Amino acid sequence: MILTLTMSPAVDMFAVTEQFFHDSKTRCQITRHLPGGGGINVARNLRRMGISTTAVFPAGGFHGELLSKLLEEDGQSCLRVSVTHETTQNIVLDEKATGLALHLVFPGARLEKDEWLACQKAIRDFSPQPQLLVISGSLPPSVPDSFFAELVEQCHERNLRVVLDTSGNPLRLALAKGVHLVKLNREDFSALGYDGGESPAERLPALKTMLAEGMADHMVLTLGPNGAMLASRDGLHLHARPPSVEVVSHAGAGDAFVSVMTCKLYQGQPVREAFAYGVAAAAAAISTPGNQLEDMDWLEQVREGTVITEH
Repeated sequence: MILTLTMSPAVDMFAVTEQFFHDSKTRCQITRHLPGGGGINVARNLRRMGISTTAVFPAGGFHGELLSKLLEEDGQSCLRVSVTHETTQNIVLDEKATGLALHLVFPGARLEKDEWLACQKAIRDFSPQPQLLVISGSLPPSVPDSFFAELVEQCHERNLRVVLDTSGNPLRLALAKGVHLVKLNREDFSALGYDGGESPAERLPALKTMLAEGMADHMVLTLGPNGAMLASRDGLHLHARPPSVEVVSHAGAGDAFVSVMTCKLYQGQPVREAFAYGVAAAAAAISTPGNQLEDMDWLEQVREGTVITEH
């Protein structure tokens, strides 16, 4: 069983317009609402792949109720921590004339101290104990940067492995405690101190150093259209590139990567194969609408075209 935590959940509103106007009204049509937020997206993807999951998140107000309703309709097991302030709504707006999309993401709702402490307690007290905790998404501005680091320490006390996908100072502090798997993007990597070249060969020594410092068992660095790198404490160093795909929506691509790689590791697949599937999942996700990875046949096709090299 896998538990996920989303501290900045949202309702994702998808809409479409014929054309963006910068000096007058842009009239839009709402197409759908979906549950959103990193851990929630991961939980839904994992459940679709046959993994038992529960999504833990704080939620309040009208959008908090809507988020809970959408998850209930989806059949997703969840543990909601009720909070005072209104849950965020994010917007994905497609322009028909150009095929371009705007993905407007807002900060997570303000949480009071007793509310974010309740989120930590929900993870600590969850029973039966899960095999993995996936922490995905940003922290609301009102929550201390040390929140995830404190939670990782609490997980170590319970021998609960952590998969981490966040950014900024909360990422840096959590990595100081050591996690099982972390997914970084290029901005995260730079924020951790990297200022070297852009090739995988140039980046690899810095990843090795971070592994030696105990930041993670496995570190993934995504490279945009150039795929991703993997460095593991056991000496595995890989670069994977997916085939070219038509970009439809970037919403949920990183979550798809984390979902599928976590799923394959949980199922006992080799790290190499789990990583390759993660890279393929991100490419499959950006080539389909919405924030979920739903077409598993397409995922398999993209995986077949994903090329892996060792470093």
